[in-house]
Amino acid sequence: MRSKRAFDTLIVEGGSLRCAFTAGVLDTFAVVGYNRFKRYFAVSAGTMALTSFLAGQRKHFIDVASHMVEDGQFIRFSSAFSEEGLMNLSHLFDHVRRHRPLDIRAAAMATHGKDVRMVTTDHATGKPMYLRPTQKDWLRIMWASSTLPMVTRGKIRVHEKWLFDGGISDALPLQAALDAGSRRILVIRTRPSGEHIEKGWMDTFATYWYRDNPAIVRLYTHGHFTYNETVDRLKTGGEGRKRWEEIAPLEPLRSDGFRINAGHLIQDYHHGMARALDWLDSAPPIR
Repeated sequence: MRSKRAFDTLIVEGGSLRCAFTAGVLDTFAVVGYNRFKRYFAVSAGTMALTSFLAGQRKHFIDVASHMVEDGQFIRFSSAFSEEGLMNLSHLFDHVRRHRPLDIRAAAMATHGKDVRMVTTDHATGKPMYLRPTQKDWLRIMWASSTLPMVTRGKIRVHEKWLFDGGISDALPLQAALDAGSRRILVIRTRPSGEHIEKGWMDTFATYWYRDNPAIVRLYTHGHFTYNETVDRLKTGGEGRKRWEEIAPLEPLRSDGFRINAGHLIQDYHHGMARALDWLDSAPPIR
């Protein structure tokens, strides 16, 4: 088992409900007590999965996500062009607050002396922002990192700035982690290792929707190239003395898309658990 491996940084990719896989990985880490990281980078829905892990709340993400896809209020195609968008994050966070509150105090205490950063995008400039949450603003930054134009509310105001989903500007913050001093990095993916993405219909529509904001247009026009470059970089396993590894699904996840049920989520969650166990049991440690 890799319980003694010296990884100093954990990167958690986003991907909306695909993070059921992430939750499976992190819940497995929690069971075996694997958490020697000194630095964390989380993107989009990955921020909620990471928060559950740091707070010691196993099964929180998968339970909340399963409820959301079954209650008929979270994903509504009829609301695609409303203020809340296709996925109603207000409904999600209201459910969490009322029925399954996150223990933010525990998460903050667990990371005392560590570096936690949630990736968001500046709505005005299109540049990624790597915010360090405190107990006071943790939930709002988490919400901002997850709010996607046209899919959810679109933007959230945090510290006098309008922010939105960090996955648009830096979905795989490998370089940001290296710039912060990371040398041994573990990346939890929500797509198979090496899988590229293409510019989709939503990206094309967004370039029209935000045609008055050149910075955001550039993100939606070229973002898939940036993502694919990092995907290829991850496959190298490292550069010089800087090393990294991925825990990734073996095939595209069932929870990728909008027509999802709880069964799909549970399958991906179990797949994440299996992949975490495989990773923990395989290969000699980095020296």
